[in-house]
Amino acid sequence: MPPTVIRMPNGAGNGARGGLGHLNQQQNRGIRIGCCRVCTCINLEFFMSKNGILKIFEIILGSFCQTLLIQFGMDSAKDIGEAFHGFLTTVSACLTTTTILLLCYAISARTFHLVRQSIFEVMYNGISCFLYLSAASYMGFAVNVWLYPKFLLFKNTGGIHSAYPAMTAVYYMGTIVGIVYGLDAFVAYRYLKGFS
Repeated sequence: MPPTVIRMPNGAGNGARGGLGHLNQQQNRGIRIGCCRVCTCINLEFFMSKNGILKIFEIILGSFCQTLLIQFGMDSAKDIGEAFHGFLTTVSACLTTTTILLLCYAISARTFHLVRQSIFEVMYNGISCFLYLSAASYMGFAVNVWLYPKFLLFKNTGGIHSAYPAMTAVYYMGTIVGIVYGLDAFVAYRYLKGFS
């Protein structure tokens, strides 16, 4: 088994090699208010990086999907069937894990560099991409086969059936989130191989 090499960015040393000290002290500068800084434990540079923006998009779009599912889909869950529960499970699992990763990365730059270069990020983002895309395609099928006729019936009789437009938005957004996770998996793979 080949030896594992853990790469850390310049300045991550203990100061002996010209570094500026501990990695978190160097990058976690916090928010400057007047002559002092607050929230110095937060790695604000992470939120402006490509990886931080991807994680934020994953959380925002996943939250929209989960909100629409719970707000408009619960009444139609029996009509949609397993597609609803599968999509809700996918959103809940991926949203929870991504939120935990974002919090860990925001608090510790060292955690970001150590976890990001492991196989975990590549596998997690790849599996999340697959889960979102498969759940969105199944949800799209279920919505168009079982909810669309009810929507047409309510539309022609003057009633309101809000589940169809909301669930349509859910599977469209689920596809977009799946693509974002796929992009994040690609970026994590490039980071793992040392290309970025």
